Order: sequence, then structure tokens, then C-alpha cells
Amino acid sequence: HPGILLPAIDHLDPSIAVATVDDGTGRLLALAPVHHGRLGKISPALWVWTHDYAPLGTPLLDSAAIDEAADGLVELAGDGSLVLPELPVHSHVAAALRDAAERAGRPWTIVDQQPRAILDRPEAGDGVRDGLERRRRKEFARQMRRLAELGELTVEVAVHPDHARARFEEFLILEAAGWKGDEGTALASQAATAAFSREIVFNRSERGTTRIVSIRLGDHPVAIVVCFVAGATAYTWKIAYDQHFARFSPGVQVMLAAADRLFADPAIMRIDSCAAPQNAMANRLWHGRMDIGTLVVGPVGGGALYRTGLAAFRTEVAARATAKSLWARLGGPRHHPWKTQP
Repeated sequence: HPGILLPAIDHLDPSIAVATVDDGTGRLLALAPVHHGRLGKISPALWVWTHDYAPLGTPLLDSAAIDEAADGLVELAGDGSLVLPELPVHSHVAAALRDAAERAGRPWTIVDQQPRAILDRPEAGDGVRDGLERRRRKEFARQMRRLAELGELTVEVAVHPDHARARFEEFLILEAAGWKGDEGTALASQAATAAFSREIVFNRSERGTTRIVSIRLGDHPVAIVVCFVAGATAYTWKIAYDQHFARFSPGVQVMLAAADRLFADPAIMRIDSCAAPQNAMANRLWHGRMDIGTLVVGPVGGGALYRTGLAAFRTEVAARATAKSLWARLGGPRHHPWKTQP
């Protein structure tokens, strides 16, 4: 969304360009943030940009002219490859891009396909907790009762711009007081990420698409999750909790509360956790899955340089996965230094 993309470019990487496709009369058909790089550090490629704070690499395509839009976007890669990380591989956009690649005589493949936790709107009469094991449901309910014994317990949703901004400032403080603050990865730890996050929350709240859900004891935030809504999907973007209340599973509690409140809006049909595939909490709470991967569209006819670059890229992806696993086993900081980069 432009209200998220443009602040990201301004604050996180001003070198990113915005590529567009039109129909020749000025009508916009496709848009994507891009940068030039190399596939496997070998073959030239045009990369659709993603970053730590936007785990979704879907380009914007005009649904009324999706084939023409996809053809134009693929053509922008020229003699190189087009690489789209963090793409929902079973989406209409992914299918349109694969079809465009085949029409152009370009090979395509999916690399690093992994499942992400999602929650689809429950059937009528069902609740968001019905998918949990009975033992877990009882334990989470017990924890909330114990938490309520400490004071007045409420669940609040901030939507109005002034309210959302105030609650987001609370979020920044809460996140910085936890392990992300200790590791320097909280949004408030860097001026650029603080400015970016404030701007997108403020932008989206002005349009009524920010939802900041908090569990509170009196006026003290126990846990906060920042959500955005786009179309029929809500995204649980960032979560933080007061570690003094860890025994009550505040992260789980606020995610369950957020699902309840988000689905109170009949227009919302799905919640995307935005979580990494290895995120134990999201995987335990939400049993729905959406496959995310990197779509690589090669040059016309493929070629030896492309095949070599693709093989090297696959090796990079496998090496990163191994490094992440070892990092976790050795007890390294939760924020690891390995990124998917061109």
C-alpha cells in the first residue's frame, strides 16, 4: 500500500525505485518497489523489495487487466530475472505472473516455499478458540482469570487516529522494554524505524485501517498488538508485552483477543499472522496455513548464466536455513543476522 511503501522507502532505503506499468494511455496497471541485484550473486535480476517490516512481496496488479499487468511487470526484467520474495504462491497474482512468464517463454520456479500461520473467519457458531486443544483453551482461560485478580482487566481496540497514535506510543515503549530493546531491534531502537513505524500507523489510522488491540490492567498495557486492515484481510503486524506478566501468556492472550475483535467486523475474512514459519506461538494458535515463497522468473529461454545463478541462490537459501537453526540451538539472540538479499 502506498501509505506503507512510501514511508518505507523514505526512512529505510531511499535507493528503492517504484516500477510501474501502464496501458499506454496513462492508466496504471502494475506497481512494485524494485531494485537491481543478482540472482545467487551471479546472474542479473530485478528484485521486488521486501524488508523486515513488510513480510509480503505481492506487487499491485490491476485485477481488471491482470494478464496485461503481469506481462508488463515480467517484461521490466529485460534480459535478466524477476525475483519476488515473500509471495503467496497460490494467490491470483502469483498465478498471473507464472502465466505471463510462460507466455514470454521465460522459465519460472518457486524457491524457499514455507507455510505461514493464518486464521480464516470461523464458521457461524464457532469461535476463534475452537481450533485449540481443549487443554490449551482451559489453560489460557485460567490464566486470564488469574490476571483479572490483579485489577480491572479490559481489552481495548484503538481505531480513532488520536487514540491509535497514543496507543502506538505505548507500544513503542513496551517493545523497547523487552528483549527486542535489549538486542537493539525494537522499532524505537533506531531513529529510522521509529519514524517509519509512526508514519505508517498515523497514515493508516487516518483512513480507519489501523487496529491497535491491548489487554490492560487499569491503564497499564499488559500486551499490545498492532494490526492493519487491507480489503478483507487483517494483518497482525507487531506484538509486544510486559515481561513481568509472562506467566499469564500475554502474547497468546492478546492474539486471541485481537482475533475476536477483528472478526467482529464482518468485512474481515482472514487474519494474516505475518509470522515467520518457525513462529511457535502463531503456529500453535492458528491452524490455517498460507504458503509463502520466492517466485523466480528467468530470462527468455533461460540460459546457463541463469541456471548457475538459480543454483547458487538455492544454496544460499539452504545455508541461511541451516545457520538460523544453529543460531537458535546455540542460544543466540532471537534476531539473527541472516537475511534474504540479492
